[in-house]
Amino acid sequence: IDEQLFIGREDELAHLHKWLSPSTERQNVVAISGLGGMGKTQLGLHFARQHHQRYSAVIWLNASSEVTLKVAYVSLAQRIRRHNKQREAGQSEVIEQLKEEQAIQLVRQWLSQAENKTWLLIFDNYDDPRLPGIRSSTGYDIRPFFPYSTQGSILITTRYSRITFAKSVHLDKFDDLDLSLAVLTRRPGRQAHEDVDAKKLAIRFDGLPLALATAGDYISQTADSFGDYLHIYEQSWEELAENSDNLMEYDYRTLYSTWNLSLKQVAAQDPQAAELFRLIGYLGNTDLWYELFRKGAGSAPDWFCDITKSKARFN
Repeated sequence: IDEQLFIGREDELAHLHKWLSPSTERQNVVAISGLGGMGKTQLGLHFARQHHQRYSAVIWLNASSEVTLKVAYVSLAQRIRRHNKQREAGQSEVIEQLKEEQAIQLVRQWLSQAENKTWLLIFDNYDDPRLPGIRSSTGYDIRPFFPYSTQGSILITTRYSRITFAKSVHLDKFDDLDLSLAVLTRRPGRQAHEDVDAKKLAIRFDGLPLALATAGDYISQTADSFGDYLHIYEQSWEELAENSDNLMEYDYRTLYSTWNLSLKQVAAQDPQAAELFRLIGYLGNTDLWYELFRKGAGSAPDWFCDITKSKARFN
């Protein structure tokens, strides 16, 4: 998100600033934990943007699975090798593709160099760990991706609070109504402190940052008032309650309802864009580009062929 839209979390930012100091001789490892929708990734991004000048490099990695992390290490290894070649030869050369294990080894060695101690490595979305006390048939241990030497600064975002090898910064929902109102109203740019419906909506979301931000985005794109949004949100909530498992957690039902309203808004403006959102949601939101979709348009549904007929339409 835009830096101007980031609100709150001052105490958590202060802890990150203290615990991820590049001037320490030991390795710093900090985990931002919390349920989905609490803003873990956004907090990490905000910290990195605020303090990037303190570090020799800031490296952001997708740690959602072992596969995605290995892919990220291959890409990072290629950049390191290309940089080294340019520094040595003064020109760019063709770099052959490394195998995964070679890439991981190269990156870990680079991060362990004696003169390379002030980097910040961010493992985002480490939500499926397999660690002592945490069993998972699909998870993995992230520590074999750390450098060989105990140096540098490592920041992890995760839904698990039991990452024992890291200091913990735990995110909860906002407990300050004014802060919730600020998140809700910053995007549409409307004054809400005297708006009864805005306060009702903020209370309804129970301090859940992503739901507040999503609602704010929706209202900023429409002529709806806070009261209008509250009305259609309550309708969406009732539909979900009637057609879903009663055991669905409150926070996730709140997020689903806000996302569903936003998707309906997109569908009303451009049904094909909504279909594309659904497809991207299934595939994942990284390493997707126009040419990849264009190649698959031959035997695809009509809406897909139409939306990929030109890059301008796709964008």
